[in-house]
Amino acid sequence: MRDASRPDVPRPDAPKPDAPLLGIDLGGTTTRIGIFASPDAPRFTVLARFPTDADYGHALDQIAHETRRGMGAAWAQLAGVGVAIGAQVARDGQGVLTSPNLPDYVGRPLVADLAARLGCPVRLAHDGVCGVLAERRFGALLAYERAAYLTLSTGTGAAIHLRTAATALTISIQVGHQLLDGNPLPCLCGQVGCLETLTGGRQIALREGRPPAEIDDPLFWEGLAQKVALGLVNLAQLTRVEAVAVSGGIALARPALRPRLRELVSARLRDATLLVLDAALGEDAPLVGAAALLAEPEERILH
Repeated sequence: MRDASRPDVPRPDAPKPDAPLLGIDLGGTTTRIGIFASPDAPRFTVLARFPTDADYGHALDQIAHETRRGMGAAWAQLAGVGVAIGAQVARDGQGVLTSPNLPDYVGRPLVADLAARLGCPVRLAHDGVCGVLAERRFGALLAYERAAYLTLSTGTGAAIHLRTAATALTISIQVGHQLLDGNPLPCLCGQVGCLETLTGGRQIALREGRPPAEIDDPLFWEGLAQKVALGLVNLAQLTRVEAVAVSGGIALARPALRPRLRELVSARLRDATLLVLDAALGEDAPLVGAAALLAEPEERILH
């Protein structure tokens, strides 16, 4: 008997125009799957949540299995899938270029492999891209033409969204891998001195022997806030974005961090202004943005 989560199993019916969409937030620690009625609304139903498998093939098999188990017969009507991933996406948007936290995914045809398992079109983007799309369309960044999204989680990632009267462009940036002078710490990416060595959950846990959620030392959190603020000041000076929505597990678990970031950024900026905002969609921003990818023209996203 063939496993219907495998690529050689066809779907029985063609998708209907009003068919459901799938959003997937494939993070370095946790994977979440949600069902959306439309890419034009942030409402969704959680289908599954489980630890991200570091093994590429097992991870895609699990996504397919959880999708079919949760949707039942409706699985055959899926219109499309959007995936937010905590990794740098290749320029063609078809797979992962680099990922310190998911190395087994690098160089794999992720879009083609997942499309084969689920039998419908798949779009892929960095989780920061999906986060800024969601917050720009439905959340804290609605009023801003030059906006950014920052996630402080397993890693430290970001994306910017620039809009004019004629068009818009969403750009993934490696904010966590900007180099800080005087930082001697080796990063999982292979560089020395990356911001993420001081702000990324996985690298903090490796260095401290415990996750950030278990650290109560005020000096640790002040140091982290200082480094993140420096990264945001650099971001504002280089891109001229007006506002940044901050989210991710570390930021959401530490409510005092975001007000402190506002103070530090405001104190350091001179010839630019950057509003540090709470992400209105919270941890759901990358998931909502993953579904929104399906309505976003590919040429408007720079991976």
